[in-house]
Amino acid sequence: MIYYPVMGALLVILIVLIIIIAGISEFFLRFALSTSFDNTKKLDENTGYEISDEQRKEEEESRKFLSLCSDVYIKSKDGLNLHAYLARTDSHKYFITVHGYKGGATNNGTLYRYMAKEGYNILVLDVRGHGKSEGRWLSMGLWESDDLMRWIEYINALDKDAEIALHGVSMGAATVMMASGRNPENVKAIIEDCGYSGTYEEFACQLKAMFHLPSHPVLDLISLWCRIRLGFFFSSVRPSEEVGKTGIPMLFIHGDKDAFVPFWMLDACFERHNGEKEKWITEGVEHAMSMSKYREEYRKKSLDFIERHMGR
Repeated sequence: MIYYPVMGALLVILIVLIIIIAGISEFFLRFALSTSFDNTKKLDENTGYEISDEQRKEEEESRKFLSLCSDVYIKSKDGLNLHAYLARTDSHKYFITVHGYKGGATNNGTLYRYMAKEGYNILVLDVRGHGKSEGRWLSMGLWESDDLMRWIEYINALDKDAEIALHGVSMGAATVMMASGRNPENVKAIIEDCGYSGTYEEFACQLKAMFHLPSHPVLDLISLWCRIRLGFFFSSVRPSEEVGKTGIPMLFIHGDKDAFVPFWMLDACFERHNGEKEKWITEGVEHAMSMSKYREEYRKKSLDFIERHMGR
């Protein structure tokens, strides 16, 4: 027979344990998904990322380009004001680009400035919680793909004859892959650059690399806390499954030295895609650096791939 004082003590221990687990989970959730939590120094240490003089020059050119664009806004499904930069031409061809985690609208400028010179209308997104877009939390591609679908609807309402190409890097790549499974109207081609196969797998890699912690049970508990706090499990975000639901032509790009989004995730996504597809492995390239290190080839391959599928 267990006496009430013992039961009371066990209950107190259980409550304290739950509070500790919740506190630790909340810290990691904020570290990973809060737009106000500055984790960039830790991320840069983990990836070895350093911005080069050439990249600074590219970003400055992109800022100049964006300053000449129109500011456009839509409402997200959850009521946020979302912002993008729009450069219009008399063409019906549109290029929508999505930057990565804790990035910005200038990040993909090397490509979108080139596409603008080739006569494309350009829509450069500020992902929720970045730039001029509202948002306190990220979802690693789940809510962001809903946002992207609304931007595609915006373009289709703007131009009933629109032909759209999507492009995304890292979390942006996960976003375009997540959207691909819904087969958005008038999207003719998609380019994903170093996207992850699933958020759980990606966080498991980073939990080990940055904090030397196992995914089980640590990540499982954080994922459960994410479900309680934000409404989704990490396993709900699986770009590799969504690409299996589309036949939209897709170009997959990944650096073979990428340790942040492990190189094996390329094939995990590529093999599931059911439509016309191509794979470009960039040699000696770390995470999200293909555009920088293979500048001209990146531009040419992207344009050639998109052009082959426009007008179909």
